[in-house]
Order: sequence, then structure tokens, then C-alpha cells
Amino acid sequence: MGFIVLGAFVIVPFRSEPPIPTVTAGNKEIPTTQGSYCWEGLFSAECVDKVYTSVLDMAKEYQPTVVSPNEEIKMDFKKEPETMVVERWIGNEHKETIEVKNSAIVVPNEEGSYIYHVLGYWKQGDVDYVFMIEVK
Repeated sequence: MGFIVLGAFVIVPFRSEPPIPTVTAGNKEIPTTQGSYCWEGLFSAECVDKVYTSVLDMAKEYQPTVVSPNEEIKMDFKKEPETMVVERWIGNEHKETIEVKNSAIVVPNEEGSYIYHVLGYWKQGDVDYVFMIEVK
């Protein structure tokens, strides 16, 4: 029994998981859903498949956050990705790649609901995230 407890104290601190971003528009935090990922830690590696069937399914996790037209959205990670790709989904199928500058994007001027799919790539692995906004 003592070895099990000791093992947990030794191994758990070295367990590593991908960073979860803090996504904000002004001082408003936007809830973000983490998708499937593969990640390597110091002593472990794992791939986790989430049950979401699509980006749209991931977006249903939270209600959209209301933002102003042309507002900037910041995506802060404790450890910045080496590469980040952001896609904006409009409706069920239409998506476009969005320019990211200094871990930030600018929302459209047009009112409506938009889903953002963020793909982050690090040396340790990759992970995707989704958040939804409503421009009003």
C-alpha cells in the first residue's frame, strides 16, 4: 500500500497535459471546449479521443458569448503553441482560416453566430479547441 501512495506522489507531478487557453474579449472570458489530443509528458504519452462528432458538436457545449463587431479576441496559453491555426465556421459547413496576430483574432463586423476552431501544435503534441461567439 505504501508503494502505491509513494508512486502516486512521485509520478503524478511529472504527468503532463496540453495547455488550456484562456480566451477573452475585453474583460469577458469565453468558455472553450477542448477536443481530442495527443500529448507527450516527461514519463508518459497519451492520445485522448473526445466523444464529439464534429466541430459543431463541440461548440454546443456552451452558449455563445456576445461580443461587439470588430472586437479583438485574445487566446492566452501558459505555454504558447509553436504553430496555431484558427478556422471560423459559419453555419454547418463553411469555414475559413483566420489570421492570427500576437495570439489574437478580430471578429467580423457582421452580426451573427460564429464558431472558432483553434488547432495548437507543440513539440509535445497537438490539441484542438472550440469556442462560439455571437456578434451583436
